Amino acid sequence: MKLTNQTVIALLWGLLYLVTGYMSHQLNGPIATTGYIWLPAGVTVAAFMLTPTSRWLPLLIGFALAQLLLGVIEERNLLRVALFALDEIGIAAIVVALVRKAQLPMEGLYFVRGLLIAGVACSAVSAAIGAAWFTLVQHAPFWPTARVWAASDLVGILIVTPVLAGWSRFHAMRSGGMDRSDFLLGLAAFLALGVTAFVIFDGTSISRFSAGVNFALTYIPLFFAAVVTLLWGGRGGSLAVAMLAFFALLNTVQGEGPFAAFADTYSKHSLLEAQLYLAVAALLCLLISALKTTREQLHEDAAQWKSDVELALTVSRQLVYSIDPHSKKLCWNGDLQGLLGIGNAAFSDLDQVLAHVHPDDRQQLRSRWLDDSDDDARPDLAFRLLLPAGEVSHVSDMSAVLLDADESVAMVAGAWRLHLKEDARQRGQGPVVI
Repeated sequence: MKLTNQTVIALLWGLLYLVTGYMSHQLNGPIATTGYIWLPAGVTVAAFMLTPTSRWLPLLIGFALAQLLLGVIEERNLLRVALFALDEIGIAAIVVALVRKAQLPMEGLYFVRGLLIAGVACSAVSAAIGAAWFTLVQHAPFWPTARVWAASDLVGILIVTPVLAGWSRFHAMRSGGMDRSDFLLGLAAFLALGVTAFVIFDGTSISRFSAGVNFALTYIPLFFAAVVTLLWGGRGGSLAVAMLAFFALLNTVQGEGPFAAFADTYSKHSLLEAQLYLAVAALLCLLISALKTTREQLHEDAAQWKSDVELALTVSRQLVYSIDPHSKKLCWNGDLQGLLGIGNAAFSDLDQVLAHVHPDDRQQLRSRWLDDSDDDARPDLAFRLLLPAGEVSHVSDMSAVLLDADESVAMVAGAWRLHLKEDARQRGQGPVVI
C-alpha cells in the first residue's frame, strides 16, 4: 500500500506527539490526577496551525493513535486515555479552527496574538473538562487540578509551538543572510545561555548561596535568551527557550536548582514554579521576536517603496526635493547623477544649486523658495539649469511651502521635471556661453 504525503506527515506528527508525551510522563513521575508537564499540547496546536483545515482528519487520527499507544506502553486504562485524547486533541482542534477563521498571518504580532488566544483557550477549556472528570470520578479537588492542568498545557504550547512554527517555515537564504557579527554574537549569547542555565539549575554549583540569591540568578539566562532572540530572530529565540526549558525542567525534576531548593516544596510547587518561569521566558522571546519581525518588515516595505519611487522618478525624468529654509540644505530623491550629471553632495546646499541656475533665472528661483509665502495654487516656474558639461537643461519647478504658526516658511517641498524637447532643440543650437 502506497502512503500519501498527507499520511506520512500525519504519522510524523503522531510520532512527535508520542515522543514528547513519553518525555512528559517521565519528567512528571508518578501522578494521581494530572502532571505538571505536558509538551504534546504544543505539538497539537502547532500541527493544527500549520496544516490546512481540509487536511486535519489524518492529523486527528494520528494524534489519537499516538495517545492510545502511549497508554498501552505505560499500561494505563484505555478508556481514560481515549477520553483524555478527546479532551486535549478535540479542544485544540476546535480552538485553532476558530482562531484560523480570523486569517491571521503566521508572523509578527499577529502570530503572538493567535498563539496566546489558542494557548489560553485550549489550556483553560481542556483543564476545566479534565478537572471536572477527576472531581466526579476520583473526588479530586477541582481548582488545584485545573490550575496544574492549565499551566502544563499553556507552557507546553508556549515552548513547543514557536519552535515547530518557526522551523517549519525555514528556507535557505538566497543571498546575504545573517550578518556575520550578529551570528557570532548570537552564538556567544547562546553558549552563555547554556553555561549559565547549567550552572544555575544544577543546584550543586550554587549551593553556597541563599535561596533568594539563587532565585535572582535565574534572570541571567533570561537576559541571554533575549539577546539570542534579538540577534537570531524567532527561530533562535525558540531554540534558546527550548534549551532553557531542558535545563530547568530536568534539574527541577531531579530535585535540584532554585525551584527545588526545599524538599517539601518540590512535591507540591517546584514544577509549577518552573513552569511559570518558562512561560515568562517564552512570552518574552515571543514578543521580542514579533517586534523584531514587525520592524524588519516595516524597513523592508519602506525600502521597497523608496525603490519604486526612485524608479518612477527616473523613468519620468523627475527629481523630488525638500528645503530647510533655516539651514538652506536640500534633500533630493531621484537619479540626480543620471539625469543632471551632478552628485547629491554637490547639490545639497541652496547656494550650490543656485550656482547651476542660469543667471537670468537665479533670483526668481531664490525668491520662489525663500521669500514667497503664498501657497495658494502657485504656477510652475520654468527656468534653465547649467550642467557641468556646458549644456543647458530646461526645467519646470513645481513646489509648495509649509508655513509655521507665525506665517513664516517652515519647509519647501517640490519636484523638478526635465523637458527633453527643449533640451534637444537647445543642443542643436550649440553650447550657450554665459
